[in-house]
Amino acid sequence: MNDTFAERLKVLIGNQSANAFAREVDIGESLMRKYLAGATPGIDKVAQIAKVKGVALDWLINGEGEMSTVELPQLPQRVQATELEAKSEFTLVPRLDVQASAGAGRVTIGEDPLEYLAFQSTWLRSRNINPAFARILTARGDSMEETIRDGDVLLVDTSVNRIRDNTIYVIVYGDMVLVKRVHGRLNGSLQLISDNPRYPAEEVSAGEIEQLHVAGRVMWFGRSI
Repeated sequence: MNDTFAERLKVLIGNQSANAFAREVDIGESLMRKYLAGATPGIDKVAQIAKVKGVALDWLINGEGEMSTVELPQLPQRVQATELEAKSEFTLVPRLDVQASAGAGRVTIGEDPLEYLAFQSTWLRSRNINPAFARILTARGDSMEETIRDGDVLLVDTSVNRIRDNTIYVIVYGDMVLVKRVHGRLNGSLQLISDNPRYPAEEVSAGEIEQLHVAGRVMWFGRSI
């Protein structure tokens, strides 16, 4: 049984020296020896090792599932390698200590990531999300119900800073971080629209727009059941 990360790491190293393996996965030898002695790596290092060695991330993290799809004998070798590369190509998206208000409250902003969540890079790109600029926030409030609910996890592309009518954005206005639909008007003003009909639209005049910053577009959201 490979019950610990160190034991699974030893399986990957096999007959290699720790130094050679560390060079292969581009991790310092001293750090690698700490992992072999039982230290817990960050998710970024685990994903790096999994990608280089072509193993399943879940298996390397916690021993769950198959070690590698290479073991499937019915697939041609060339197809295996292609699929394995796709399966191991993950983007570690930081979940920020930011609670975006889908209501009327003010929020506290902190830029340090609380954790990293792994998404397949191909999945992000298929949804036109720039992996390098993806961030995760938590929605608070009920002004965007029934679309977005209190506590929903928002996947935001922070490279998007131009407004496309009637899509949902994370807006920084003063010391507030808001989740709203944005509608541009002919007079140069913007409307910040809530999906919940109990909340009237808010208008930002042309003269006030400089105080408003588009922090990104909400591209996907998820919730617990």
